[in-house]
Amino acid sequence: MLYSTFLGGFIIHIVTVGPWLLGAFFALSPLFFFYIGHLVAGSILLGLVSLQYILPVREWPAFAAWMKKMNPRAYYKKCTLAPHNLKDIRSEKSLLCYHPHGVLCVGFSWNGAHSPEIGSGSGPLKIVWLIVDVLCDAPMFGVVLKWCGNLQGAGPKNMKRLMEKGSNIGLIPGGFEEATLQRDGVEMVVVKNKKGFVKYALRYGYRVHPVYTFGECDTYWTFPYFPRWLTSALNSWKVPCVLFRGSWLVPIFPRPGIELLTVVGEGIQFPRLEGEALTPQVVAQWHAKYVAALEALFEKHKAEAGKPQAKLTVL
Repeated sequence: MLYSTFLGGFIIHIVTVGPWLLGAFFALSPLFFFYIGHLVAGSILLGLVSLQYILPVREWPAFAAWMKKMNPRAYYKKCTLAPHNLKDIRSEKSLLCYHPHGVLCVGFSWNGAHSPEIGSGSGPLKIVWLIVDVLCDAPMFGVVLKWCGNLQGAGPKNMKRLMEKGSNIGLIPGGFEEATLQRDGVEMVVVKNKKGFVKYALRYGYRVHPVYTFGECDTYWTFPYFPRWLTSALNSWKVPCVLFRGSWLVPIFPRPGIELLTVVGEGIQFPRLEGEALTPQVVAQWHAKYVAALEALFEKHKAEAGKPQAKLTVL
């Protein structure tokens, strides 16, 4: 059996990471074949690429269940969601904010959206996991996301729709900026100027949990020397500017010999504020409380994660 083995975890990475990073090349492949004169091959590939946008793609519960049984965590030396505060997550109006983004969101994925503990998409802790909108319709990867059934776009319209219903939500506040700035072995978050999620939490009175994944910064070696103007421009277009290498066997996959620990912090109950009460000063005040709670979470659990000397860089 492949369940909960390195090979099983490796297969899940092929199914998820492969489409994530290579889907764009698949979408462009018809143009290449047209260019070199292979019209039949180009037409077949174009038809395959187009199917995703013509035919409805529905949730496939059996696929999501299969992913969990295969256990993508088994790919790593250690990948764990700590039990701390999981029972503190309420059945509605809970916002889980994952840090850091990393190159490929390992903590958010395997210890969040696809975790057996809180990523089932059903039951009392049903959580909707939000990612950048463009990925939801990305070639190949968009199909995988729809099959999973519990991932949606993080655009303002959908965010408001979910919060008006009181849905539990998981997201990554640092976004592509955090991915762009990742440094090998440096525990770092980008949150100082990320106040949008705080404003939403105040507007709808959510209970907010800081979540930190130790070891996310060890998943890939990164090239951090792109010009700042280039990274800022690409990030504004929702395109991460990062060059990376992971496993020696398959460089687009994370390093398998690392240890990751994701810890959920205690919930911070935000008041519900509307109109003139929701001022920039109030947002800044609650944002500062959140950042302080995130830093305290890091300090409290860094020894448990095997990094007692680690320092958290907050940008």
